[in-house]
Amino acid sequence: MCKSCLLIFILIAGVLLSTIINASQTIQVSSDGPFKYLDLAIEKANAGDTIEVHSGLYYGPLKISKQLTLIGYDWPVIDGRNQGIVVELSAPNIRLKGFIIKNSGISLSREDAGISINAPGAVIENNRIQHVLFGVYLRQAHHSIIRNNVIAGKEELAIPRRGDLVRVWYSDSVLIENNKIQHGRDVIIWFSKGSILRKNRMTNARYGLHFMYSDDCKIEDNISMGNSVGAYLMYSRRLILRHNTIAYNRGATGFGIGLKDFDDGILQENLIVDNRVGIFVDNSPREVESSMDYRGNVVAYNDVGISLLSFIERSHLIKNSFIENNEQVAINSSGNREEGEKSDGNQWVNNYWSDYAGYDQNSDGDGDIPYKSEKLFENLMAQHPNLRLFIYSPVIQAMDFAAKTFPIVKPSPKLTDPRPRMEPYIPVGLASVNLPTQWGLLIAALGLFILGGFITLRASKNSMGRQPENDHELQIGEQLENNNIADSPIWVDSLTKKFGKLSAVDNISFSVKKGEAVAFWGSNGAGKTTVLRCLLGIIPYEGGIRIHGFDVESESKKARKLIGFVPQEITFHDNLSVKETVEFYAQLKKTTLESIESWIEKLGLKPHLSKTIKELSGGMKQKLALAIALLSNPPILFLDEPTANLDMRSRDDFLELLSLLKKEGKTIVFSSHRLEEVFSFADRVLILDQGNLIADCPPTEVYERLGKQSFLFLYVPEEQKGSALKILGEKGFSVSQNGIGIKVKVDSHRKGQPISVLASEGILVSNFEYEVEK
Repeated sequence: MCKSCLLIFILIAGVLLSTIINASQTIQVSSDGPFKYLDLAIEKANAGDTIEVHSGLYYGPLKISKQLTLIGYDWPVIDGRNQGIVVELSAPNIRLKGFIIKNSGISLSREDAGISINAPGAVIENNRIQHVLFGVYLRQAHHSIIRNNVIAGKEELAIPRRGDLVRVWYSDSVLIENNKIQHGRDVIIWFSKGSILRKNRMTNARYGLHFMYSDDCKIEDNISMGNSVGAYLMYSRRLILRHNTIAYNRGATGFGIGLKDFDDGILQENLIVDNRVGIFVDNSPREVESSMDYRGNVVAYNDVGISLLSFIERSHLIKNSFIENNEQVAINSSGNREEGEKSDGNQWVNNYWSDYAGYDQNSDGDGDIPYKSEKLFENLMAQHPNLRLFIYSPVIQAMDFAAKTFPIVKPSPKLTDPRPRMEPYIPVGLASVNLPTQWGLLIAALGLFILGGFITLRASKNSMGRQPENDHELQIGEQLENNNIADSPIWVDSLTKKFGKLSAVDNISFSVKKGEAVAFWGSNGAGKTTVLRCLLGIIPYEGGIRIHGFDVESESKKARKLIGFVPQEITFHDNLSVKETVEFYAQLKKTTLESIESWIEKLGLKPHLSKTIKELSGGMKQKLALAIALLSNPPILFLDEPTANLDMRSRDDFLELLSLLKKEGKTIVFSSHRLEEVFSFADRVLILDQGNLIADCPPTEVYERLGKQSFLFLYVPEEQKGSALKILGEKGFSVSQNGIGIKVKVDSHRKGQPISVLASEGILVSNFEYEVEK
């Protein structure tokens, strides 16, 4: 090429490059900027532009059909006003970051969503998507990224009426990472392969994770808690489920992990705790040449550890830890039961079984005799599920003892593990997970529910007490003698609870005075219910607990007689009447229905005494549980998330009843994640975070201790906005303009004060919103 031609080529390339660079521009949107309306800025922008959107209120629906980058500063709000889709993306490689996107419509048929994506390469990150039907909906949006978002559905809707907060439809290689997702239906992956779900947290939904016809995906380091099902994997191949925490999933189905028609899956080193069924396996693997691998999982405190439906074979269960499940393994099939590594068509090797009664003479870490699952009562429960009503009755122990003693009633073993582990295997990556916060064993167990003290799940120490082992214990004992125990009926010192290497409660101390209402507050997994279980004396712990002077560890029966307990989820026998149910518990408590006749009246149960349990609403069941807790007139009440499953009216009614009990002198300790309950009822709040007690304070100081600020967003007529800003500023409020509204920093207990100030000056507040800093 000649030099002149080369020079011309360079000049042309430079011009083209300059044109490309200059074509991409940054557009500012703010209340005083060149663009005040976001939709107008989107209309005027060119493909490749960046739109910087500053704090303010902007309205949807927004439709973006060109490649743009939208970045929000100081959390601008895009409000869909409860109509349709809030933001719709229909061009490749659109990026959306830093927005509050809220208030979609509620039409399932139209699939109203916070964000709808219909093109590949979208990046949705660091947004707060609130009060939406569907959250982020992807259709043929291959290689998109959904990361670091907080997504919350319409909590007021029943779960079947909600949408999926993340729905991936025919979209391959999607990354869904580090999102917090709650109050939706599912996080669902349909007909999409090669996706990665990592470090997400799914709570208060139907299925935390749901895979349908999606192959070769990785599901790692997620937390799925408090749903009906933790994860359901269906009609898919080669999914890897590793290092996830699946806990407290106790809805109608109550599976931790459900597998249906699923091939060549790997479940490795997951923590599966306190579900109705830890792992439910239906026709998985389904294909003759396929297999399943379960390795290194911790399956603990579930009603059933793992349930295998008929003809399940070619599964390898190796090095798992089955810890204190009511029923370790349920197998509903008629396969071969001869001793051996594949006695039921599956391989059970080197698993830990908490009910193993063997020994390890050569100290190699493995039991010297095989573990056999052959409990008579478990076999009977498989045939007659209603027998679970008696799951903690001493009769069960007698039946299983008889089965071991008299071969004529000895059942065939469900499985045989030839080399059971002597110690549980706890994966290293699970050490920071909090365990557990809602124990379904409490709910299903009649003996524990009535707290009569006649059943103990662990070998307690000598009931006559023990001598102090060190100077610290001696000093604590002296303090108790010097204090008036009646003034502090609950005393806790250095309480610690570990599950293997997993720390659920870490060295907390507190006391509760007579007649106080004390709340344990924190998010799911904070350790609230674990503390309650320790106080009830139904799980072992380290440290000291005394109830009215009785050591909960060595004098558990005496301590529990002083406590009434209401669990979060209530399980009664559906076919018994309310009267029969109360009379049953009254007999066990050695009292009568008449002993709480006045409370039957106050609780509104009297008109319902002849109804069966299945005819009661959730609120009435909760009131029935409270009535049963009051049977022996205990001075102390423990309540675990008492209003979590109630509607607003039922919550108000229940809290009013608790206020009456407090006025009568009851000492009340309850766990809650609802701050409005804490503020309205508690005298003190113990704030828990990952098992640590980070604050002990009155309700008015909660936000301050958490370092959070609360804001009121006020909407006034445009012509009065300037006056409103001036008046509030002169009254000492921290105030700023927020789009078309006014943002006021407020005390969480004086939220109405700015409205009152403006009203006194003749300024009408047409609408307002309250928000706490996340």
